[in-house]
Amino acid sequence: MPEYKDKVIFGGVAFITADGTSERMAEKQGYFVIKATGSSSSIVNKPDFKPKAF
Repeated sequence: MPEYKDKVIFGGVAFITADGTSERMAEKQGYFVIKATGSSSSIVNKPDFKPKAF
């Protein structure tokens, strides 16, 4: 798909409840961490988070 060759892709992991430190492990891998709560969600990465481009 040549129209997407100049696009940057970032990954994300969403969760309702996290087991142990899985959300921090995903953040260390460069993923956005999204916490789903009821009918909304929020990105919960640390302020100094740097996403990894894939």
